[in-house]
Amino acid sequence: MWFRNLQAYRITGGNITLNRLEEALSQHALQPCMQMEMQSRGWMVPREEQENFVHAFGQQWLTALGIEKKLLPAGVINQHAKTRLTQIEQMQGYKPGKKQVRDIKEATIIELLPRAFTQRHKTYAWIDAIKNRLVIDTAGAHKADEFVEVLIKSVHDLTLAPLETQISPSSAMTRWLSGDDLPSIFTIDRDCELQGMNDEKATVKYTHHVLDAEETARHIRAGKKVIKLAMTWNNKISFVLHDNLQLRRITPLDILKESAESTEELFESDFAIMTGELSQLITDIIEALGGEDHS
Repeated sequence: MWFRNLQAYRITGGNITLNRLEEALSQHALQPCMQMEMQSRGWMVPREEQENFVHAFGQQWLTALGIEKKLLPAGVINQHAKTRLTQIEQMQGYKPGKKQVRDIKEATIIELLPRAFTQRHKTYAWIDAIKNRLVIDTAGAHKADEFVEVLIKSVHDLTLAPLETQISPSSAMTRWLSGDDLPSIFTIDRDCELQGMNDEKATVKYTHHVLDAEETARHIRAGKKVIKLAMTWNNKISFVLHDNLQLRRITPLDILKESAESTEELFESDFAIMTGELSQLITDIIEALGGEDHS
């Protein structure tokens, strides 16, 4: 299993051990939505074949947050509410007022909730207990915030802070495309996005396009900054670095082992390789951006 996106946090406080984390997550396991609940949140086992809520490989720990939501489309609610409002209008001889319409919609939701279908999804994260990092596999800020919120509620003395660097990713990427030396362990690929810094935020995107230094420099001189840049690390992993320090479209390049005899062995092997390589990738990115900002 490989993460496709990285949102990284620094663990700033809390005495986390594997046993304590396992106990805390098991006490906040995902429960099915109650009849009148729209959503339920809780921890799931990362692998259905195992019973533990934390999958551990040494000091690298994999966790999974489960979200169960009721599916109640607005169109269905409106259709049922409209039928009831029509009946009320016929009974009372005039159109319902705003408050009456609002009350009918709320009553319709309450009526439909027990019959709504449910949908579950998992958000994975790994804790690097050696480097005190939490790394969430998501491209969405909302999902990352949700994961952090539930984790802090589950592990009471845990504190986290977004990973930040001395040099902003946008400034560094803009300098690299302007001709400044890129650390030798990285190479620039063929995708890039530049954005103007004025109110209009004019945007130029390159996709599968050789990035001509003179052409990109012209956009930078015109006042644009780089907000996304496709890169490869150590000839092993390609990714897109975003201006918020998020890594997306992570792709391992010929480093996965396929010699494992079983699904379990393959999972263990992939997790060991992933955590080892991505941990070093994050460290090298932080170094390329001037080191971590602890202020």
